[in-house]
Amino acid sequence: MKVFTAFTNRLGNRTSNQDRCLVLERPDFVLLAVADGMGGHAGGDLAAQATVDRLQRSLVRQRGPIAQPRAFLQDAFEAAHLDVIEAGRSRTPPIKPRTTCVACVVQGNRAYWAHLGDSRLYLLRNGTLVTRTRDHTPVEDLLQSGAISETELRNHPLRNSVSRCLGGLRPLPDISFGQAELRADDTLLLCSDGLWNALPEQKLVGIPGYGNLQHSVDALSNEAELASYPHSDNISLVALRWLSATSPQKRRHGTRPSCNA
Repeated sequence: MKVFTAFTNRLGNRTSNQDRCLVLERPDFVLLAVADGMGGHAGGDLAAQATVDRLQRSLVRQRGPIAQPRAFLQDAFEAAHLDVIEAGRSRTPPIKPRTTCVACVVQGNRAYWAHLGDSRLYLLRNGTLVTRTRDHTPVEDLLQSGAISETELRNHPLRNSVSRCLGGLRPLPDISFGQAELRADDTLLLCSDGLWNALPEQKLVGIPGYGNLQHSVDALSNEAELASYPHSDNISLVALRWLSATSPQKRRHGTRPSCNA
């Protein structure tokens, strides 16, 4: 595959960073993920870290293309859910940490994704929004019913309420899945609510489909941080620009294989 990837992970105006993100590139596929530990519960950072650790471990024995990407994501989320619960039980006293998560496998000319909570994936093409994940939140339900607008969603008093997540209690909630065929210069954005809640959707959709991807990611994150100052949340953004499925060479804008803060 021929791709560019980039990422950023920001503290914002918080005292701790409970976001974690992951970028893993292999010759036959790329795995992207963002996990946002839920600050309303103890151990959000613990939950997010356990999640990206499990996603990474899920690939240890993977050789060549992933035969069934959706099944791979399902299994990884199920294992991460148990890991988060166990991580909380191992604390003294025990806690029940929780995290949202969005993860995506890019392989061949297709993207396959899964998510729980309000960490989002956007698929952008030629300056337009092809699709985005739908949050597992009460306000997303209001948005989809037409009761509120996208702008009202970002300021709604229930905007931080999440109805599905990893961790907390068994069993694992229903995971939402999606997939799409990719075209040259398509861009995937995976982000925590610290980014999308700070900016109107047209700002995210307007990320350039050309030029230095890392520069665009940094600029978008800077804008989100400034827009929500002095109450900026943690901000995580992982991006991939897909060029083709035919070249064995892949290029990357970024300096690390992951951003596990």
